[in-house]
Amino acid sequence: MAIRPGGPADLDVVVGLLTDVFLIDPLMSAIAAAAPSPRTALEHLHRVELADRYLSADAARRAGSVVDLAVAIGSDGEERVLGVALWDAPVPPGAQGDPAGPLGPGDAPPAGIDRALLGDAWGLVLLDGAQCEAARPEQPHWYLYMVAVAPQARGSGTGTALLRHGLERVDAGGDVAHLESTSPGSRRLYERLGFRRVAVLDHEPLPVYWAMTRPAHPAHPARPSGRG
Repeated sequence: MAIRPGGPADLDVVVGLLTDVFLIDPLMSAIAAAAPSPRTALEHLHRVELADRYLSADAARRAGSVVDLAVAIGSDGEERVLGVALWDAPVPPGAQGDPAGPLGPGDAPPAGIDRALLGDAWGLVLLDGAQCEAARPEQPHWYLYMVAVAPQARGSGTGTALLRHGLERVDAGGDVAHLESTSPGSRRLYERLGFRRVAVLDHEPLPVYWAMTRPAHPAHPARPSGRG
């Protein structure tokens, strides 16, 4: 397994991976359930978000975002994407930019959002973004927007490798990192990586989840243990 940067050519495979993984995530499944077709809505949401920013064909739109892909070469010689992590880099004080991800409160919706396709899920997306932003650290920080591991790669250390790779970049700059955890299992993994719970996010009708922050570790790159 290797980790490489993601780019516009990876859009389709990353959309498929995120949709498969988050369709059963406690938070995202609750959001998608409010749409006329949950899978169609979730796939649409991921595609628009990624094409607008993280995997945009416009380099200027990608500025401030980092996509890490865990990949392996199969016996047939084909590359397989095993996992993905989407990060937002710190925004310096006073600089323009939204560290909360492309759907943060106050942002115009990404071009191409189909409100009819999302139905009532759109309001839940905005609710999720608002309560996440309220729990963010005040100081500049790296934000782990999403991390996902393909079902066939779970238990292989892929998730841990992706997180460790990202945290080495965070530590190289002596920065803080922040994320949200949507399950007890992921929360335990993040705790082993040095994250600590800073807020319980419990605005109904969304399920309960947690905001977690990792203090700066400038001299100590992450050395996590546990499952991926």
